[in-house]
Amino acid sequence: MGRMHTPLALIDVTAGTVRTARLEDAQFPVEDLAIHRGEGIFETVLVSVGPSAGDAAPAATAAASTAPAAPAAPRPHRIHSEEAHFERFQQSAAMLELPDPPRALFDEAVAAVIDQVVAGLDDSVTEFSVRYALSRGLDAHADTAAHAAAGTPTGARGWAFPISVTPVQAAQRTDGVRVITLDRGYDAYLGERAPWLLIGAKTLSYAVNQAAARHAKAQGADEALFVSRDGLVLEGPTANLVIRRGDALLTPDPRAGLLHGTTQRAAFTGAEAAGHRVRYTDLTVEDVLAADGAWLLSSTRTAVPILSLDGRELTVDAPLTAQLHDWIRAA
Repeated sequence: MGRMHTPLALIDVTAGTVRTARLEDAQFPVEDLAIHRGEGIFETVLVSVGPSAGDAAPAATAAASTAPAAPAAPRPHRIHSEEAHFERFQQSAAMLELPDPPRALFDEAVAAVIDQVVAGLDDSVTEFSVRYALSRGLDAHADTAAHAAAGTPTGARGWAFPISVTPVQAAQRTDGVRVITLDRGYDAYLGERAPWLLIGAKTLSYAVNQAAARHAKAQGADEALFVSRDGLVLEGPTANLVIRRGDALLTPDPRAGLLHGTTQRAAFTGAEAAGHRVRYTDLTVEDVLAADGAWLLSSTRTAVPILSLDGRELTVDAPLTAQLHDWIRAA
């Protein structure tokens, strides 16, 4: 896979501006609340590049071959589930009482990143992700006048940057993963009684998710699946669970204590159009073990089949895995 350009787009929400920089350069003051408090939100969108992402460029004719070469047209690209991601971004902002993310500024920032990446890609790269985020801004004890004099935004700030799809992530889409269950530490539906826990918001506070992923790997698994204290399966550290039971696709109810997945919603839209029944419902570990297929869904990996759960082999539905990929990429 070719090396991607690594642009960074920076948003000053108060000033209403977007500027580009190099991702490798230092940009953020340590007093920003996103850095030392996790006070921020983010989304990650998958971008497909190439003819399959849009209308292919017309083929050159023989008569035109003698004409001077025109500049190469930009390769077409597509942001998958773009609206669903930004709607969830806005919902997360409301849950954290952050400023409403300015759509025009974030669209400009994401477009600037994509344009620079696509312009520098070779034909071997057909996809990448873009992550965009919003921070509350500087801590209350910060010297805002000094920061302003240094050109540092003192209020809410946003940013966007590209991320490569790794070979491991791409391979898991067909090869699958082995999963273990982990205790989430709270009962299902706790978020309805304790909204301050921000269950269901996509925040920058991802230390627990990262720790769970590391623990799963230390146990010889590829992934983790959180289970509530009262026995309901919830989600993976970075993915939603979907199972097949007959002609129905089922996923845990987001109100039970999980992030409502944009990729899961795209899969359900495609499944319904294809004649499948879809349902949000409470599921147990035994439901997953007895399923006719089970997957972890996320924006970058799309749909990953689960091969085993806690060492017990699961049914793998390869044809439906391929359909899930198609439904997700159609969104």
